[in-house]
Amino acid sequence: MKHCLPLALLLISLYGYPQAPANYALAWADEFNTTTLDTANWRYRIDGSGNSYQRPENVVVDNGKVRIDLKKENYQNKSYTGGGIITKVPRRFGYYEVSVKLSGKYGWHEAFWTTFINSLTNPNSGYQQLPGRIEIDCFEHYSEHNAHYFSYGAIEWAPVQGNINRDYHTTVPDLTTTYNTFGFEYTPDYLNYFFNGTLLKTVDMRGQIPHDFYLWLTTIAKKPDAADSAGSVFFDYLRCYEISPANYNTRKVPFIHYLDSLRGTTHSTGRDLWMEAEDFTQLGNWTREWENSTQVIKGFTANVPGRDSTALKAVTHIIVDSAATYTLWVRARDFTTAQGTRNFKVLINGVPASRLFGDHGTNGYAWENGGRFYLPAGFNKIELFDQSQYYARCDRLLLTTDTGFVPQGLGGSQNALYKGRTSTGQRK
Repeated sequence: MKHCLPLALLLISLYGYPQAPANYALAWADEFNTTTLDTANWRYRIDGSGNSYQRPENVVVDNGKVRIDLKKENYQNKSYTGGGIITKVPRRFGYYEVSVKLSGKYGWHEAFWTTFINSLTNPNSGYQQLPGRIEIDCFEHYSEHNAHYFSYGAIEWAPVQGNINRDYHTTVPDLTTTYNTFGFEYTPDYLNYFFNGTLLKTVDMRGQIPHDFYLWLTTIAKKPDAADSAGSVFFDYLRCYEISPANYNTRKVPFIHYLDSLRGTTHSTGRDLWMEAEDFTQLGNWTREWENSTQVIKGFTANVPGRDSTALKAVTHIIVDSAATYTLWVRARDFTTAQGTRNFKVLINGVPASRLFGDHGTNGYAWENGGRFYLPAGFNKIELFDQSQYYARCDRLLLTTDTGFVPQGLGGSQNALYKGRTSTGQRK
C-alpha cells in the first residue's frame, strides 16, 4: 500500500541549507571543493559487483563535484568498471542529502544508500549474525530506468530479509541534465524520503532495531550489454544533519500521528485480542516477509498434492482471561488476477471458520469476517492452514467480543499473550 501524507505535513517549512527540514543543524558536509578526495572521511569502493569492477581511478574531484566515471573496459574479469566512495565515520539518526546529476547511460546502476557494515567486498556480509539490520536506499536509478524515474526503499536484512518499503517516483526534471536533491530522515520512529525538498513517503520504523550505518555514493554496471560510451555521475555535495532531542520530540508528533492513523480504530467497546501472524510460535512452512511496509507471512508458492499437513500449518496458543464468545477477523490479501485462489483456512481449537480467507475480491489486504467462536478461559489454539498452497498471505488477526466492531486499516498492535512467551514482541 502506498500512503500519502496530509497536505499539512507536506508544507513543513524548510530552513538553513536548502532542503534541510526545520530545526536540523548541519553536523558534517563535503562540498567537494578540494582538488582531491578527502580520504580522512572517505574510502573508495573497490570490489566486483554486477558486471563491473569498482576502481578508485574512476572517482575524480572535478570543479566542486565528485565525478564517478563509467567505463567499458576489461578489468578483474569484468567487462566494465565503475566506482564509488564510502564514509569512514558511522552515523545514525539524522537527515542526509545529496545533490546529483545522473549519467543516464543504459545498463548503469547509480545510488545513494547505506550499509550497516563497512565492508568493501560484500557490504551486507555477516548480517545473519546480527540482531537486526537495515539498508536504506535513498535513491536507486536502476539500469533500466529512464531519465525521469527512480526507486527508493529500505531493506531489512535481519532478522527477516525483505523490503520494508520499495517505491518508485516519476519526476518532472530530467535527472541526467539537471542537479536534483535526494534526502532521507532516519529516526527511531519513522523514515522519511525526500526529492527536491518534497516529502515522498513516511515509513514506520517503530519496532526496528536502531543502528549505525555508512553512506555510499556508487555507480556499477548491472547489464551485460551496458552502454559502451563513457558516462559520468556527478555528486555536488553530501550533507549530514542532526536534531536536538527537544526539537525532535516536537517534530515527530505529526508523523507519528499519521502512522497511527493508518491503523484505523484499534479499540472496540469489548475485549480485543490482536495477533500478528508473523509472531505465531510455530510457522511450519509459512515464511515471514515484508510487503508494503508491513510484515506478513506467506504460504507455499505451488500446490503439491500429498504434502505433509504439518508443513501447511502455522500454530500458536493464546491465553484468554475469561470465557466469552468472540468474532474472528482476519486481514488477508487477494490479487487482481486469479482472485480468490490464494487462500487459507483459520481454525480455533480445531474448529474451522465458516469461510476461506484471501478471497475478498480486492487487490491488496482487507479484513474478512470469520464468524463467532466460543473461547474458554486459558489456552486456546489458533491455526492457519495453507489451503491453496499458492501464495496465500496473512497479516494479522483479531478476536473481539464486540459484535458490531469492524476493523479498518492496518489494525491494532499485538496484545494477545502467547503460550510460552513472556512478551508479545511487537514488530510493527
